[in-house]
Amino acid sequence: MIAPLPPCSANCPVNTDVPGYLAAIARGDYQKAARLIRANNTFASVCGWVCPHPCEDHCRRGQVDAPLSVRALKRFALEKAGGESLFPDKPTAQSLPYRVAIVGAGPAGLTAAWDLARAGYTVTVFERQPEAGGHLYASLPTYRLPRRVVREDVGRIAAAGVEIRTGVEIGKDVSLTDLQKEYDAVILAVGLSKSRSLNLPGFDHPDVLLALPFLQGTNLGRPVNIKKRVIVIGGGDVAMDVARTALRLGAQEVRVVCLETCDIMPAHPWEVKEAQEEGVELCAGWGPVRAVVEEGLVQGLEVKGVLSVFDEQGCFNPTFDEGRLSFVPGEMIIQAIGQCADLSCLADSPVAVNERGQLMVNRDTLETSVSGVFACGEVACGPGPAIAAVASGHRVAAAVRAYLEGVSLPAGNVATIGELPERVRTRLPSFARQEIPVLPADQRRYSFVVQELEFPPVQALREAERCLRCGLGAEVLKERCAACLTCQRVCPYGVPVVEGRANIPVEGCQGCGICAAACPAGAIVLKGLPGEEVHALLEGEKGRVGGVSSATDPPLAVFVCQRAYFQGLAPEVISSTPGLGQVRLVSLPTAGALDPLWLLKALDEGALGVAVITCGENNCRHVGGAARVKEQLKRFQKLLAELGYEPFRLQWHCLGAGGDPLAWLSEFARSLVQANKS
Repeated sequence: MIAPLPPCSANCPVNTDVPGYLAAIARGDYQKAARLIRANNTFASVCGWVCPHPCEDHCRRGQVDAPLSVRALKRFALEKAGGESLFPDKPTAQSLPYRVAIVGAGPAGLTAAWDLARAGYTVTVFERQPEAGGHLYASLPTYRLPRRVVREDVGRIAAAGVEIRTGVEIGKDVSLTDLQKEYDAVILAVGLSKSRSLNLPGFDHPDVLLALPFLQGTNLGRPVNIKKRVIVIGGGDVAMDVARTALRLGAQEVRVVCLETCDIMPAHPWEVKEAQEEGVELCAGWGPVRAVVEEGLVQGLEVKGVLSVFDEQGCFNPTFDEGRLSFVPGEMIIQAIGQCADLSCLADSPVAVNERGQLMVNRDTLETSVSGVFACGEVACGPGPAIAAVASGHRVAAAVRAYLEGVSLPAGNVATIGELPERVRTRLPSFARQEIPVLPADQRRYSFVVQELEFPPVQALREAERCLRCGLGAEVLKERCAACLTCQRVCPYGVPVVEGRANIPVEGCQGCGICAAACPAGAIVLKGLPGEEVHALLEGEKGRVGGVSSATDPPLAVFVCQRAYFQGLAPEVISSTPGLGQVRLVSLPTAGALDPLWLLKALDEGALGVAVITCGENNCRHVGGAARVKEQLKRFQKLLAELGYEPFRLQWHCLGAGGDPLAWLSEFARSLVQANKS
């Protein structure tokens, strides 16, 4: 039986392990976070900048205070992991005798190429633009998405063995029929690369433009001569991109005219908010009638009031108040009312297209009307974000493998962890959401400089630690459980249920680890922090920070509550502290997760001493954790004496007690070294 996914992961089109990588960030393991982020997402770097983050919309932390800043933390982790996270291991699959051609080097096509190349296929991607990346490279404004970020993801795919031929247009330079003869399968991933236009009076004027050519010309260094006043027609994200780009090109006034009222605009709320901050004016609830042209020049747009946008069945079918007319002044009009596919690649091909000019695709197999020709991304599934295109690329790669190898298509349904129980919700302390900083609006609107700044590490760690660790909680080993009720007694949230054997429902468990540390039978394991990983940190090089240890300078084992990280105890801070020497650092989801056996393990492995640093009781995300550790360590000091260890080699510091924790840690290390020498 497959375990249910947290809502954040279940609602990510590629089911990214969000709690897993947030937990890795919280303990400073950025390489592991990067591996989890990139596991299913070929365009992870891009998504760290521009993903509309459906995961955040379903984050259970939002039932307590506010959802996690998941998208910003993804970018933070990848940037902290650095170049090592960019390139994959060499493909391990045996080369297979299959050759696949992919038309279009956007996120869908390149994801399919990645999957097939990793499976041993020979893959060639054909792209008519001078550089790969699709709309991510050609159309998204650079103030939102730096081109280097797109190149990072594309470079990683190419490094997996994918051949990308740019500047080749299928249907013109090479026919689709030729590809079918040369390759075992063909995938169409051409996206929606044409702007839709309105057939209204005056719209044939040269100063009435289309959104995509306008954006692409700007990106490629061929911007239009912008007019003083610009009117943008449309209410989606592309319309916001056009409006904000027009401001940056020098327009003094930009007005967005859209059918929808502000509460139902298709643009994401943050896109609208940022545009308004920069001075874009919204004219919502109006429909275009005609471009007003006098003496050969555009003077503005005549509009009429909208009564409704959708009919009773919820279909797009606007109705208008023909008697309510208005005028919007402007010398340039840019249409951003949607995109459609350019299917010129199908020239002289039998691939079927419906009466609306759309590619006909089997929704289950993603195969077109021609055997061996598949489609993915927006041309097959309709408009959507890059992460949805990535998911479509994975699907079509699986479909091609099923077609050529005869394997079964994977199941697509996943179960989801349920709502956060009320008894848990009311016991969780509230912590403010940390937002990634952006340039002030008065600086943004005049420049194409990237608007989003770096996530300060302290704030990022604080934000990652807000995660409820959904799905990473405790698990009971039934064969060991003695039904002693200890887990019920120590859980801060009243989650465990003991009926013959203990059970810890996944809906309520917060992954604090207090029950695992307290269980006398060792019958509870914490998914987010397995004991084997802790032992690896204590025994080997993995957890080491600081200088090089020697026989005269044994390492100091430091167990630290994750909430202490953003209070000055992050690994990079400890490693750069003069005089501290070698440290083996183990982060804990909470102080109460500390297993006393780990302390003994550290000493047995030659640690000079053991420091336990916890947050203050009033700042702990799990009530009672710090107090429990304080009493636990007092008892363990007595046990150390009985085992022949000096009790002073184990010390506890509470951040709530005041003082500089680094100064305390350095002093403790010095006292241990002196005692060891004497």
